[in-house]
Amino acid sequence: MLKDQLNTIRQKLERAKKRDSALAVFGAYSHKYQLNAPLPVEKLHAFEREHGIVLPEGYAMFLTELGNGGAGPYYGLYALGEEQAIELDLIGEPYKPFLMGENAQSTDCEGSATDETESCPGLINIGTQGCSYEMMLVVTGEHRGKVLYINMDDGQSFMTYEEHFLNWYERWLDETIASYEDAWFGMSRGGNDLELTALYRSATDEKTRSEALQGMLKLPHLAEESVIFLIGEFRVCSGEIRRNAFRVLTKLCPSQAEGLVRVLLHSPDEEDRLTAMKCLTWYMPQEKHRFKDELLALLHHENNPESFRFLTMLLSDMGQPMLSLMVPFFTHSNSEIRQQALFKAGGAAGEEKAQVMDSFIEALEDPVMMVRLSALQALNGIQETRLLHVFEGLLQKHKTNKEYVRSNISSLLQTFVFHSLAHMEQEVPESLTQVRGLLRKQLGSL
Repeated sequence: MLKDQLNTIRQKLERAKKRDSALAVFGAYSHKYQLNAPLPVEKLHAFEREHGIVLPEGYAMFLTELGNGGAGPYYGLYALGEEQAIELDLIGEPYKPFLMGENAQSTDCEGSATDETESCPGLINIGTQGCSYEMMLVVTGEHRGKVLYINMDDGQSFMTYEEHFLNWYERWLDETIASYEDAWFGMSRGGNDLELTALYRSATDEKTRSEALQGMLKLPHLAEESVIFLIGEFRVCSGEIRRNAFRVLTKLCPSQAEGLVRVLLHSPDEEDRLTAMKCLTWYMPQEKHRFKDELLALLHHENNPESFRFLTMLLSDMGQPMLSLMVPFFTHSNSEIRQQALFKAGGAAGEEKAQVMDSFIEALEDPVMMVRLSALQALNGIQETRLLHVFEGLLQKHKTNKEYVRSNISSLLQTFVFHSLAHMEQEVPESLTQVRGLLRKQLGSL
C-alpha cells in the first residue's frame, strides 16, 4: 500500500512541477520541486539507533525511496535531522499536546524564543513555513506519524488533518496540481467541494461542519451543485455555519451573493453584519458600490470598533465625503471609534478640515491620549494660526516626547511658513514659549 502511494507521489511531483513552472506556489522557488538523493537505509537505521526511536513508516520510506528532503510544502523538507529548530534529545519521549482553542494547541516545548533551540518531546523538525513557524513530525504517542505546525515564538501549534505524513505530502501535490490557494497549506480541511460537502453532510458536530465549509475557501471555483447547496444552507442555518457558507459564496461566486449580502447587512446579529462588510472588502470590491445605501444607513448604528473600521473603509473606497460623515463620531462614547473617525477625517483636504476646526480642537482635548494623538495626526496640511495656542497647551502638558505629542506637533509646525527667525518671532506671540522653541530649532537648522 505505501509502495503504491510512493509511486503515486513520484508521478504527482512531476505533474506539480509542470503545473507550477513559474514557481509561483509559496516557497517553491527554494526547492524547485526537486528532491534530494534518497537516504541510504543504513543511515536511517543509524539515526534511529542513536535516538532510540523508530521513525513512522511512511516518512522513513519517503526518505529512503524518494528523497532525503527537498521538494515539499512551504519552503520544502529538511534532510533527516538537519536544520533543527528543536533539540532532539527528547525525540523518543511521548508527545502530549493539550488543546488551547479550535485546533490550536500548546506544545510541551521547554525554552524561550531567545533560545537557539528548544526541547520538544516526541517531535522531529521536518521543514519550515518561514519566520518562527516550523513543521514537525510526531514520532511518538497517539498522534504518531501526523504533521504538526508550531510557532516557536509562543509554542502554539496546529495538528494537520491528514492521518500520516504521506497523505499530507500527497495532499500538497494534489492542491498544487489543482491550483488551489496555497496560503497556509494544511490548516484547513482537504478535498474538493464535492468531497467537503460529503464531509459536511456526514458530520454530527458543528465544528466539523464549519471546517468543511471553511475548507472550500481554498478552492479556485465551485461546481454548480455546490453553489446550490451553499445557498440552501445559508437560508436554513444560522450562526457560524451560515456565515461560513456566505464567505465561500462571496469569494467564489460573488455574482450570486448580492441578495445574501443584503440579508446579512440587515441582520440584527452584529457578527453577521461584520462578516458581510469583511467579505465586501475582501471578495467583492467591484460590487461594493451597490450597497452604498445600506452601508450609510448602518453608520450611526454600529458601535463595534471593528465593524466601524470596515464600514468606514468601504465608504471611503466608494468616494464618500468622509469628513462630514466622520465629524459626529469625534465625540462617540467609544474611544476606538473616535480614533478611527479622526483617522478617516484626516484624509480630507486641508481647506475642508479648516472649516470644522472647532471639532478637531475639541478632539485635541479628549481624555484619551490615543484619541488626542489621532487628532494631531489628522491635522496634517493645515496652517491655522489659532492652532498654535492649542499646541502650546499640549506642549506644556507633554514636556517629553514619551507619547509622541511633541514630535507630531513639530511635524505640523513645518507647514507654517516663516521666512526667517525674525519673521517667526514677529508673528508668534511671546507667550507661546514652547511653540517658539520648536520653531527656533526648525528655522535654525535651515
